[in-house]
Amino acid sequence: MSIKLSEHLPTDAWQEERANYIGGSEVAAILAESEYSTPLQVWMRKKGLLPPVEQSEVMYFGHIFEPTLAAYFESYSGLKTRKLSEPIVHKEHNFLRANIDRQVLASPENGLDSTAVLELKTTNSHRLKALDGEIPDEWYLQAQHYLALSSYEVGFLQIFVRDTCEFLDPLIIERDDELIIDMEEQLVQWWQKHMLEGIRPMPINGEDALILYPESNPEQVLEITPAGYDLYNELQQVRQRKADLLEIEEHLKTKLKDKLGKAERMVLGGKTLISWKSQSQNRLDTNAFKTAHPELYQQFVKQTSTRRFTVY
Repeated sequence: MSIKLSEHLPTDAWQEERANYIGGSEVAAILAESEYSTPLQVWMRKKGLLPPVEQSEVMYFGHIFEPTLAAYFESYSGLKTRKLSEPIVHKEHNFLRANIDRQVLASPENGLDSTAVLELKTTNSHRLKALDGEIPDEWYLQAQHYLALSSYEVGFLQIFVRDTCEFLDPLIIERDDELIIDMEEQLVQWWQKHMLEGIRPMPINGEDALILYPESNPEQVLEITPAGYDLYNELQQVRQRKADLLEIEEHLKTKLKDKLGKAERMVLGGKTLISWKSQSQNRLDTNAFKTAHPELYQQFVKQTSTRRFTVY
């Protein structure tokens, strides 16, 4: 029997319902602390101006793997969990909701005196290595959001590393009341200003700007304002400082390469500080391929469209 991806992913009705509230997975984006989304993108999706986030095979895996992750947590900790059928809703602000993965039942004999939250995550070893032992801000803020709405004091984070097939030991996340108060205030203000009053959030990165203005009008020229000219001058100053730092960086790298000579690594007490390794790469010579096989080249040419930002 074949399994269809669409059968195990959120329905269109569920996606539409999310426009009516802030969920835990959106908290970091709204607070501009997410590497995957922004306040503007969350707002545009809730307003129907952007399509929902495209569901991927990785999301599918995380969804169907949840029961296995929960079972591992129970086996490791000796604690029991259960899945809630309804979201937890804020007592005063019904647009703040928590769809927690599992509720952990209190078990004083196993060291848990009160009910807790369990969040189940899958990731890869490359991301964990880049974080250098820290958990992503998205996960931490999501857990604090769940602790805020549930009034629980503690949450657990159970992680599975996909590429190494490794279950990590559960992490304990304690309630941070100071953060929760500040976070809740920002979420309420964001909802009032952007969802109820309809004021568009400001773009915060290049992706946001390209979403808002995907194409240029060659017939339109804008005379710069005093405020715009101030930004232009500030950018020019930053670019000059950046160029100076890059020059210093290149100078220091060259001096270190000179000290390395033919050596591949420079160490301190056995720990590698610098490496300068020989390597080779095979690259497609597109110009030669185009000359030798022009018709075949045309079959595989893909045109993309973007906007190039140039400062003179």
